[in-house]
Amino acid sequence: MSLIKDIIVYAILGAIQGFSEPIPISSSGHLVLFQSIFEKLGLMVPQMNDVTFEVIVNTGSLIAIMFYYRQDIIRLIKSFFGYIAKPQERDELLPDFRFCMLLIVATIPAAIGGVLFNDYIEHAFSNPKLVGCCLLLTSCFLMLIHKFGYKGKRTTKNMNLWDALRMGFFQLLALLPGVSRSGSTLTGGMLGGLDQKAARDFSFFMFMPVSFGAIILKLKHFLTSSTVAALWLPYLISFIVSGIVTYLALNLLFSILNKRKLNYFSYYCFIVGIIAILFL
Repeated sequence: MSLIKDIIVYAILGAIQGFSEPIPISSSGHLVLFQSIFEKLGLMVPQMNDVTFEVIVNTGSLIAIMFYYRQDIIRLIKSFFGYIAKPQERDELLPDFRFCMLLIVATIPAAIGGVLFNDYIEHAFSNPKLVGCCLLLTSCFLMLIHKFGYKGKRTTKNMNLWDALRMGFFQLLALLPGVSRSGSTLTGGMLGGLDQKAARDFSFFMFMPVSFGAIILKLKHFLTSSTVAALWLPYLISFIVSGIVTYLALNLLFSILNKRKLNYFSYYCFIVGIIAILFL
């Protein structure tokens, strides 16, 4: 019975991670809140500092997002190295090479912030009330998009250095649990004049190197963790569920963006944030 209970709980947490990674309601924040709720109910759950569980569910989400963008990823990799190796084709490959360089620039703030403030960030993962405050900030971001964010007309071809830096600094804010990474970067992109497709695509390409880097940094802990052997089946279930739900949620987000309905998530984050502050 204990194994069945663990599988159910880990599957629920995997689904929460998968759904809230693309959807702008903060995956890390919701994992903190649900872990807190499950602990109050006396259920065995991954501890707040369970790096193994964090690596597993984040890897599931990363693979799902990379699978969705697989054709673009292959094209960008070929264009990046082709631009360097084939000078005669540079004019044709320049747009994709430029996109890759902007992506590198956008990744720098979160990479530096993750190294400098790692201890503070880990402490934040044990504070549900702080998550509640950060969800209120996410609610404000989403309402700003709803009110002012759909006026942008610039596509990825028209992106510039300031777009990359601005979205990069918004991604830095999302290191705090409760600040949605997709919500904050969409805010930085769409309020800066990008159309919603350009902002959303660049946002998820920004996620890939940051997530991959975080997984690499924590890989040693994962490989030496004693919990993997004991909980391999719940971990496997959470990995599969996280990947599948992430892929489905990504399609849902794009549909919602096209319908300009992000205000619904703004209301949701506001309500959940208030509940977390008052009761958790």
